[in-house]
Amino acid sequence: MRIKTLDIYGYGRWINQKFDINDDIQLFYGRNESGKSTLQSFVRSILFGFPSRRKKVNQPNRYEPKNSDVYGGRILLTETIYGDVWIERTDKELKLYTDSGEELAISKLNEILGGLDESLFDNFYAFNLANLQELANVGADQLNDYFLSIGTLGSDKFLSISKDLEKQTDELFKPRGVKPELNRLLNDYDHLSEQANEAKRNTGRYNDLTRRRDQIDVVIKETNQQLNQVEQDIREKDKLISRYDTYLKLKATEKALQGLVFTTIPENAPKKLKDNVDSIQNLEEENIALTERIAHIQNELGQLTRFNWAKNHEQDRKKWLAQTEQIKEVQTKFEQMNQRIHETNESMTQLAVKGQFYPEKIENSQAYEEKVEKGLIIQTKLIDSNSEIETIRIQRKMLLEQRKNLQNKSANLRQNVAKIENQRVNEEEILIQNTRLSEYFIGLTLLVVGLIVVFFNLVNEASMANIIFWLGVFMTLIGIASMSYVFVKHRNLMNEFNNSPVLDRANQLKEEEKQVSEQSRELGKEINEKEDTINELEEAKAEIVKDQNHWLTEIGFYPTADPEWILKTNPVKSYFSEMEKRETYEAELAKLASQIEDWKDAISPLLERFPVNDVTTRVLIRHVEEVEASLIQAQQRGNSLKERLVEARERIEKNKSKIDARQVVIQDIYNKTDVTNRLEFEQRVSINQEIEDLTNKKELYKEQITGFEDDLASIESKQSLNESFHESEREHSILKGKLDPNIRERANLVVEIQQLEQDGTFQELSQQLENKKTEILEVIHEWGTKRLAMDMINQTLRKGLDNPVNEMNEIADRIFNILSFSRYTQIKMNKKDIKVKQFSDVLFSPHELSQGTLEQLYVALRLAFVISAQRMIKMPIIIDDAFVNFDEFRKTSMYKVLQDISEDIQVLFFTFDQQANETFHPKFIINLEEINSIDLPNENTQNYNEALDESLEAAKEEVSQ
Repeated sequence: MRIKTLDIYGYGRWINQKFDINDDIQLFYGRNESGKSTLQSFVRSILFGFPSRRKKVNQPNRYEPKNSDVYGGRILLTETIYGDVWIERTDKELKLYTDSGEELAISKLNEILGGLDESLFDNFYAFNLANLQELANVGADQLNDYFLSIGTLGSDKFLSISKDLEKQTDELFKPRGVKPELNRLLNDYDHLSEQANEAKRNTGRYNDLTRRRDQIDVVIKETNQQLNQVEQDIREKDKLISRYDTYLKLKATEKALQGLVFTTIPENAPKKLKDNVDSIQNLEEENIALTERIAHIQNELGQLTRFNWAKNHEQDRKKWLAQTEQIKEVQTKFEQMNQRIHETNESMTQLAVKGQFYPEKIENSQAYEEKVEKGLIIQTKLIDSNSEIETIRIQRKMLLEQRKNLQNKSANLRQNVAKIENQRVNEEEILIQNTRLSEYFIGLTLLVVGLIVVFFNLVNEASMANIIFWLGVFMTLIGIASMSYVFVKHRNLMNEFNNSPVLDRANQLKEEEKQVSEQSRELGKEINEKEDTINELEEAKAEIVKDQNHWLTEIGFYPTADPEWILKTNPVKSYFSEMEKRETYEAELAKLASQIEDWKDAISPLLERFPVNDVTTRVLIRHVEEVEASLIQAQQRGNSLKERLVEARERIEKNKSKIDARQVVIQDIYNKTDVTNRLEFEQRVSINQEIEDLTNKKELYKEQITGFEDDLASIESKQSLNESFHESEREHSILKGKLDPNIRERANLVVEIQQLEQDGTFQELSQQLENKKTEILEVIHEWGTKRLAMDMINQTLRKGLDNPVNEMNEIADRIFNILSFSRYTQIKMNKKDIKVKQFSDVLFSPHELSQGTLEQLYVALRLAFVISAQRMIKMPIIIDDAFVNFDEFRKTSMYKVLQDISEDIQVLFFTFDQQANETFHPKFIINLEEINSIDLPNENTQNYNEALDESLEAAKEEVSQ
């Protein structure tokens, strides 16, 4: 049995959630609170029922949903004894139905689960950390017995069940017992049976009636035999009637075949004749089409005038085409020269615009070069003047930066002085607060009160020993002391305020600020001197610029031209160089134009035959090439038409030859079948086909009457056959009439006998006998059911008592060997002892093993038991993070074992182990953290998160307490 689908309607945090489970191994991955425990509880609840609502110790969580009206869901089980079955359980009902929708009885669920309840399922098919941690609480003396209960017997619980069943069956029946219930019932049944038989023998009338009933039974039997014989005769005659028509058809078919003559026709002759006739028709139609095509080609050849002209001027065309190819190069050069001349003119214009000079005023002479030298002198003066002005400006800028720094420093000093003065005001205010006259109030009050008390006592001449007098003196002294203390305190505060170092610091800052201001004024005077020097140099520079502008006008440049650029690049020299290039290009252009004119004269005959309106060179070149291309096409077209004309005539001759050959084949077919035309041939073929059809019918009719040929041949006519059939039917009616009175008499006798049996002691004993029989059957059914269950359990579990090295031991050896990385090779068990053998052949008892090895031994024995028990019960294994305390190597071996056993038994593995997540293929993993199954209302989400945080904080406080 395997779990295929979990469909949750509402269970804990899971609402309307569906999981498709792998048949082999399914890993549910997620941290705490991700829903792993809820899913495990859901599987148990659907299979075995929901936990009780009663509050008691260790009561399992019911996981009732908060946001769903339906509590429960369904599970799809595969490979059960009833095929694929859905188990649907809610808080209202339990349903069991197949995948096709057929509903099953609820009692079938126990059969599907192999009789397991939830307790047995948890003990044998559920692995969790608690199972392994129990080993730590088992003493060394009990470890051996603990593992024997798992390994040798398969399970102490299953063995106790087997013993209980054996005890219960012994209480129901023992072969030589007297007290067991079934033994007692069988004895009572034998006693009642003897009493009933004795009562039946003492009745005389009863014996006469039974004797008469037996006689009538013999008569009825003989009559029934006669009826069976007559009915058999009727069936045989009915078969002859149904086949007689077929027999007549057979005779008619044989007669028809005698009037037909079969003609021998060669194989495939009809198809061959038809193919040749159709081929002749197609060839004749093709010849007609070819004749029409020849006429059309001849007409088209007569209309091709260019074809004839092209053939007559073939040599001239070659010469014109060669000259045209040369002119194409000449024309390209011609256009390039025009482009260069245009580019030269553009360059000269750009030089004049960029250099800002008048082309008509410039000269290419020695005098111009001398004027250029004069410009160099003026430019040098201008550069020196600019350099001197820039130097003084840099010096002035540095002085400005220095003055700015001094001004900033002066401002900072003034701010510091202002801060000190504010601090001084604050200190003065604090001094006023700390030296208030109100602080003298307490001392003054005590002094005044004390003096009044002393004065009052002196005036009244009271005794000096009066306590009030001394109290007044004490108060007076306290008042004087208090006032003295306040005076000294105020005096110290005043001295502290007057001698504060803040005053010296303020005076020092004011003096420093005065010096900085004086330095700033000196720098201001120096800056003004630099400004005057710059103005004088600017005036001198203006005179130099004026001379330079006059020089520019003198040599033919605009006053706005850049003298420095003119002197560096000499645009006038470049201008005259471009002018010389233009003259060279113009001379080359004239030569090319002459060659083009000569070519135009040479192709004049072509232009007369194929004129063109535009006589430009490029248009003429294209016109010559297009004309030549059209003439070539005309020649190709003409040659193609001639070839097609010859081909059509040859095709007509070939078709005529093929027609003659096919006529010979057709005539040969006519000669072989002794006919003169196609109509006679088809008639002969039709007759042959009719003979073949009649022959097939004849064989069919013979097959239908096989076995009845002689009987049908002996029949005179269909009428005589029908009369014989009706005679048999009448004989059948007579026998039926003879049988009915005997049946009625027998029925009356049976009624009378039953009345006698129901009368008196015999009837009472018969009833008691039937009741006792029912009781015996019920007890036998109960005894057989329990005995069968006991035998099944013993057959699976008790096998190890007789043979310690059984199949389960071998499986446990193999698993333990893998888990311990071959460190332990064998588990040796008998009825009283269990040991494990190390690779060094040393035997260890369970209490001598480490805790990790004990856990591996437990897992190996438990898995071996599950694998061995699958012949009787095949249930999935559920593992709930049972291996969190295993190290990396033990986990590696454990996961390998799980992958191996999952081929036969399904494994549901709930864990948050990263190594497991990395070991198994992603197709076997469901990440529960990626599934959003909590559907909270949007407006309550924040409140829910706050409540959750508060719950976590409360839990932390409880833990800390």
